[in-house]
Amino acid sequence: MNADTLPATGSSLAALARKECKAVAKALANRKDRHRGIHEARKALRRLRSLLALVNDAVGHESSKIDIALRNQAKRLSALRDSQVAVAMAEKLAVGDEAGEWAIAAQVLAVQRDLLLETELGKDPNFARRIAAMADIAIVLDKLRWKRVTQKSLQQSIKQSHRRVNKSEREAAEQGTPASLHRWRRRVRRLRLQLEAVHALNRLSGVAIQTSEVHKSKSTKALARLADQLGWRQDIQVLRAALKTFPNADMLANLRKRLRLETKLANC
Repeated sequence: MNADTLPATGSSLAALARKECKAVAKALANRKDRHRGIHEARKALRRLRSLLALVNDAVGHESSKIDIALRNQAKRLSALRDSQVAVAMAEKLAVGDEAGEWAIAAQVLAVQRDLLLETELGKDPNFARRIAAMADIAIVLDKLRWKRVTQKSLQQSIKQSHRRVNKSEREAAEQGTPASLHRWRRRVRRLRLQLEAVHALNRLSGVAIQTSEVHKSKSTKALARLADQLGWRQDIQVLRAALKTFPNADMLANLRKRLRLETKLANC
């Protein structure tokens, strides 16, 4: 049997996919720290979607349908996660803030965050529907034609992701808009997650799939650092959006002014 078609490749990827489905369900079931659970669930969803993007061309359109379902799951959690990001950002900015405005903002945003979570849990107690949906997705995932995945198809997918990162980087440099920067960040993060998935696959299957010459200097650590840098800018945008409902108009104007300064510093 050709090493490129070893069944260990597909079966190991299927095992990784099942692991991420369980990770999403486990995170959503976290009642002790709901906000952390939501964060971990979204991270697992990103890992799973990145993995599916690796095999999409090999297994066919079925994976695209699953990706749509996973994207919908992530969207349903996005407002909850953004509300927590806004609080966390305000708390970071409150450190060393002698005026105390960011501390007040963090308290107000925390109340809004908790009310939003309470509303969502009222609609879906203990996230039971979301957890059940992930169980259904896991069943469909197991039926994908994983045996069609080869080392060559994975390397081609990595190359494609690398090209998308380079393209979005050029667009961000030319446009400098929040949308272009966010797109660049998403693609950087996806490439990093895909490289991590391939590394995990190598450990599980015992088949060395080379990616170093594909992404050249873009190591997983370098990509993680870049994603963090871009993430700070995105978190500032999330905080700016959350401040729109701030009750104190005078303080809001001052906070927005100070946030514009943070944005300039982030762009330096």
